[in-house]
Amino acid sequence: MTYRQKIRRVLLAACLGMFVGSSFTLAADKRPWEVAPYRTLVWLDIDPSCHVDAAFTDRLSRQLEEVRYASSGSVWETTIAPSPLDLTRWYRPDADVERFVERLRANDIEPEKWDRVMLISIKRDAAWEIDFREYDSMTNSLGSHHATSVLQRELIPTETLKLVYEKFLPLTRIDNVDKKKVSLGLKGATLVEEENLGRHQQYLNAVEFIPPAEDQTIDWKKPSVVNQAEVPYPDFIPGMVGIGEAFQPVLRRNDRQGNLVKENGIMFMPWTYITCEENDGLQIRGTMVSGFNTPLPGRRNVRTQRIAIGIRPAQETTRLQLVDKSAEDVPLAGYEIYSKDPDGATLIGASNPNGYIEIPTNPASAVRLLYVRSGGNLLARLPMVPGFEPQSTARITNDSPRLLAEGFLEGWRDQLVDTMARRQILAQRVQRKIDSGDLDGAQKWLDELRTGRTVNELAFELRTFKGQFLKGNLDPTIKRRIDDLFEKGQRLVAQDKSVLIESDLSSQLEKARAKK
Repeated sequence: MTYRQKIRRVLLAACLGMFVGSSFTLAADKRPWEVAPYRTLVWLDIDPSCHVDAAFTDRLSRQLEEVRYASSGSVWETTIAPSPLDLTRWYRPDADVERFVERLRANDIEPEKWDRVMLISIKRDAAWEIDFREYDSMTNSLGSHHATSVLQRELIPTETLKLVYEKFLPLTRIDNVDKKKVSLGLKGATLVEEENLGRHQQYLNAVEFIPPAEDQTIDWKKPSVVNQAEVPYPDFIPGMVGIGEAFQPVLRRNDRQGNLVKENGIMFMPWTYITCEENDGLQIRGTMVSGFNTPLPGRRNVRTQRIAIGIRPAQETTRLQLVDKSAEDVPLAGYEIYSKDPDGATLIGASNPNGYIEIPTNPASAVRLLYVRSGGNLLARLPMVPGFEPQSTARITNDSPRLLAEGFLEGWRDQLVDTMARRQILAQRVQRKIDSGDLDGAQKWLDELRTGRTVNELAFELRTFKGQFLKGNLDPTIKRRIDDLFEKGQRLVAQDKSVLIESDLSSQLEKARAKK
């Protein structure tokens, strides 16, 4: 059985299932994940600055549905209606998703009956400005705010759908996790693949063959000329996933009736992302990158769903702030940020006095694995998708105590080397004076050796300051590193061989005087 025959068989089974239920909505709920379309409610909010009437809104709704059906087929089941809310406040980054759900219910809309609620606003200044954001009921979350603009009024439907298609967040089911390797089942994968095959056929039908000249060599790798007027627009199918795109894992906890648990029902895995590495049309395979050893805690069970939602960045950079994990009001300045790239580690920069640094996007992959270093020590691994959030805060270990201890040890080590060198020089002078018979000169340098600073005094100072640096509630890792620094200092003290040099020289001097 060929791949296309498998697709048709699954579609046929899904279609037969639709007629068994008492209604289309109930049947859709029972359809398999791979053939279940996205039930989508679209709200249109036309700003008064557009100076249009109700007929414009009705005509725009019809045009959007016509172009949508022609360009996405059965991937979506769409209902387009005027928005009962002013959508301006819901485009803000700090919009409360729970408050949005309350407004949905206040307008007699049950979020569970829709997979997506899309918010589209149109206003006019010098150009027609289009804003877009979507609510996903499965993850109970609001996506990023996206915007575009168009000069011609006739292009509003196609430009709106182009924006919606490109920024639509595909939903996947986490089927299998083998260490870092993850297999994902794309929602509506069969519908997306069937639409892709149909789109490809339409593309072939639109190809115009232009025969080459008689004396021209035929380049079979060169694509044929396409009549763009016959190719559906926009040409991007919603729900498609490309290589390098990112997903964020989500845990959804349901009660016995299958409804979302009210408290801690949704858990987005922080600093954890999945990168798409292979997409065969039915299953996505990728790698999970996380700053934690166990990014997906808990056992699999019927009530806990492991899903992953796509990420479509809205900006070019994300402003990352580093703060002390034990005191979030303390920014961490001067910490170096490296990015792990295929060619090796790349230095992005260092955090400024307020702990901020701009993380740019990477064209090769949506996910960037960042390393935070201080004084050559690795402090944290931070996977992130630049542009996904305008600003992100990372709570990491404050390395300042270790840096202070390292600075003290550097100065103390210089004093130790200087003291050991001075004592060695004085001991040599005393020895030469004794050998030459100048006993008074030997006594002079011996007295200076006795009154000078000793290695034992420096060792006592090392133990005293070690206790001071280890006071307070330090992070165990930082405490261990400070211990290692002072342990190295103790080993340097143990290398000193001049502990008994004073008594030895004094004994030699007394014997020399007795001989006289």
